Amino acid sequence: MTDFNSDFTFKELYQEFSLPLSEIDCGEKCGPYNDHGVPVCCDIELVVPSAYDLEWEYLQSETELWRLWQGSGSVEQEELTRKVQPGQQLLQCLGHQYCQRSYRSITCRAFPFYPYQDSSGNLLGLAYYREYRNQCWIISNLSAVKDEYKKQFQRAFGKIFQRYPEIKENFLHFSGYMRRQVADADEGLTLLDFAGRAFMVNPITEQVQEISYCDLESYGPFGIMKDLVFPDEVQDQVQTKKN
Repeated sequence: MTDFNSDFTFKELYQEFSLPLSEIDCGEKCGPYNDHGVPVCCDIELVVPSAYDLEWEYLQSETELWRLWQGSGSVEQEELTRKVQPGQQLLQCLGHQYCQRSYRSITCRAFPFYPYQDSSGNLLGLAYYREYRNQCWIISNLSAVKDEYKKQFQRAFGKIFQRYPEIKENFLHFSGYMRRQVADADEGLTLLDFAGRAFMVNPITEQVQEISYCDLESYGPFGIMKDLVFPDEVQDQVQTKKN
């Protein structure tokens, strides 16, 4: 088991978990397909980020990028407020045009992934939030997620779990909830481990089977795009055969 030092500040954690998840600006890939033309991870109508209490204190002392989320007073807002994990605050930023990358919250840095644990509480890797499959480009292109990003993800949540056991417990229950959701859909749960591999988890037995990234499914418009062959691609394929 990796030995994590749980004595950290959020300034240090931000520095250690700072890599973008891909070499590609995936916001430019998903934005054009979003109703608002905004990257899905930055659309407050779709995703409301949160911060741990001490994290929120740090952000308040360093930047004016964030404020507490006000919502619209809808039933959905009340439900979301009830579901927020204890010790966290729902936040809203100034918008993606004004993003200060060094002050992105941990939930922003992790999106669209959550730390997946088996029923014994072992942190096995990154799993994605299924509700964003049709909107988030990276979910349909998981091979683009950088290995070093995954290692930073592991170290960050390892430290968070050691300092905040209740957060680890919350994600343990959430992982179980996601297994039940996947089982009800008669599907497997896609998992990226911290060594560059992809797995399919049986949501009932929790057995894992390694799979090729090429065999992973694509969703929404990103699945359609992969099925299309453009004229320049055809020409390239013909040229390759001639050579």
